[in-house]
Amino acid sequence: RLGELVDVLKNPSNMVAIVNSTGTLDPPLGQNRLKILEIMHSLFELKMAEVDTKMIELKVLPTCLDLMFKYEWHNFLHNLVKSLLEMVIQGENEALKRSLFTDCAILERIIKAHADNEEHVKLPKTCSKGYMGQLRLLSNVIVKEAQTETWMEEYTEKEDWKNFVKNQLDPLNDLNDRRQLGRSKPHGGQSHSDDEDDLPIPSSNDFEYHFRSTDYQELFDNDQEKDEDLVEHELADDDDEDDDEHDMDVDNTESGNSEDPESAELSESVNAMNVDTSGKAVENTQKEPESSDATEEESNSDLSEYNDINFWKPSLNWFSPKGQ
Repeated sequence: RLGELVDVLKNPSNMVAIVNSTGTLDPPLGQNRLKILEIMHSLFELKMAEVDTKMIELKVLPTCLDLMFKYEWHNFLHNLVKSLLEMVIQGENEALKRSLFTDCAILERIIKAHADNEEHVKLPKTCSKGYMGQLRLLSNVIVKEAQTETWMEEYTEKEDWKNFVKNQLDPLNDLNDRRQLGRSKPHGGQSHSDDEDDLPIPSSNDFEYHFRSTDYQELFDNDQEKDEDLVEHELADDDDEDDDEHDMDVDNTESGNSEDPESAELSESVNAMNVDTSGKAVENTQKEPESSDATEEESNSDLSEYNDINFWKPSLNWFSPKGQ
């Protein structure tokens, strides 16, 4: 059934064309073909010689690469194919790797894709194609593997590939490593001038914050003056509050000195007496104790002298019954 899946990849069922901001997709990739590619990726992960041989016969790798170049803005597809091809290049099956260089002609297609992209970005309101980043990563994997796989020199030592690595791949890698926030090109930074290669790598000390306005010192001076005025205003308010409190204290003192005669007499009476802990009012302890007869006579006289001022006298204390 593997051949039937490959046929679906090459000849999908009829689907309605999709028109979006990048153009017309006729036919679109579709979810079914994307799932089939995931199945192919899983089959390559098995690393079985029989499966790999069948993949070479059915030309699965060229089909995957064709889909990648056809749908240039399908990120899921690009990442899936890149992962699949990296797994093949870094694998141990030499026959499968040779199929990548012969049947897929991967080196020639990478070189051609970069040449086409350089012409494409020259057009107005355009940017680099969506798969250029994946192609750069694949190229780096090929260069790295060629250093250990001597049989790859048969393909990687060609003049076209060597010129591409020197004049395009190396500058792209250098630009990608040195690129910092805010310096990327509108079309992805793929096209750059020779002057950009000579730019020094910035350090953390080079990033300083500058005001757009040339009058920033005046702005700080104005803020400082406003702060000083605010502090002076707060201090003045505090002084006013202290003066008000002082005036209130003076008024209270004056009002206390100008009490009416009845209040003054009441205060003198209270001060002349002591109250013990039991709640009974007693006379000053310095006086000598009097006899009980004198006390009863005084109590009788107190009843007749009851008024609003001496109602708290011991003889009228309802908490202490008379005679106790």
